[in-house]
Amino acid sequence: MHPEHAQRGRPSRVAVRRARTVVCYWDGPQLVFSNYRTRTTVTATPVAVLLLTLLNDWRFPTQLPALLPRFDRQNILRSVRRLVRHRLLVEKDTPAAAEDEEVEKSWLPWLPHAGFFHFSTKDVSYESRPKQLLKMEKALVEGDPQPAFFKSYAGGARIQLRRPNPEPGFPQVLMRRRSRREFSREKITLDSLSKLLFYTWGVTGFLESPVFGRLPLKTSPSSGARHPIEAYVLSVRIEGVKPGLYHYNPRTHCLEKIRALKDSATRAAQYCADQGWARRAAALFIMTAVFPRSMWKYPTPRAYRTVLLDAGHLCQTFCLVATWLKLAAVSTMALRDSLIEKELQIDGVVESVLYIAGAGIPVRASAADKRRNLAFASL
Repeated sequence: MHPEHAQRGRPSRVAVRRARTVVCYWDGPQLVFSNYRTRTTVTATPVAVLLLTLLNDWRFPTQLPALLPRFDRQNILRSVRRLVRHRLLVEKDTPAAAEDEEVEKSWLPWLPHAGFFHFSTKDVSYESRPKQLLKMEKALVEGDPQPAFFKSYAGGARIQLRRPNPEPGFPQVLMRRRSRREFSREKITLDSLSKLLFYTWGVTGFLESPVFGRLPLKTSPSSGARHPIEAYVLSVRIEGVKPGLYHYNPRTHCLEKIRALKDSATRAAQYCADQGWARRAAALFIMTAVFPRSMWKYPTPRAYRTVLLDAGHLCQTFCLVATWLKLAAVSTMALRDSLIEKELQIDGVVESVLYIAGAGIPVRASAADKRRNLAFASL
């Protein structure tokens, strides 16, 4: 052990360096530093700017006063402790340093741009109380007018198109697809579950590439056929599937048990930031991304967009398959990232949760509801 490491309780005797996930930006008139992985932010004082510049590599804090002779020694050491406390500096051989190194190793091709967006938007707070939500929505409408839903090029020549009538089969499935948050207490059949999983995330064939070898094909497109999205099932009411968490293996078309959960309905609501519909759903379908699959072929931050688009493609396919199966389906990105990742036993760095869809047997619609839905569809 290095003699400088002997006293762990004194930060000045432990080597430190800048965290690899630090960015700076203007927050109004104030320049700030932020570690977007830990979501901690501090004011960018002159001494903080110099310290973070000097500490690109490991140094002992006691070495810093000689490098910054114009600053008071105690002020420098206080600033180091402050930056360590706010996770902008990490101490050598600590869990914080190991986590920082793992993020740098796993995300280096996409840092800082994609990493900043991904990690800083995890675990945000959500409002789920109906009265408070209504109050917030009213304040939003009263504050500014809504942007227009449609745009038009005035003065240009137009070619009028005939509006098609929904034909039997796929067109009717498209017209019936709606986000539905009301579910009955009935169970989803195992056959319906099998079809939902296979037609959304299952392998439907292979493409032989002369360079990349045998690439799996699915019903939704994936950039470069990388298929970074994994699917997990939280079973609440599924025939033949006990309540709990399962991983869907598309290669063998099977569910792999992760853990049993007797309180799976409560857990579903927790996963979805306490949204009421999640507690009533028969199952949640959790989508994660295994980033190295895409990062390996596309080592530029823009490729992060393709991962998000892949999740969107799959979720729309899921909703259409659910509609075809006469199930109610809904999707959400309001979720508790770290809780879900912990229970799925994934690290949140190499693999991270992105999206959730819920499904169940719909409540029986009244004749009036059906007429109203048809009227809306004809507008």
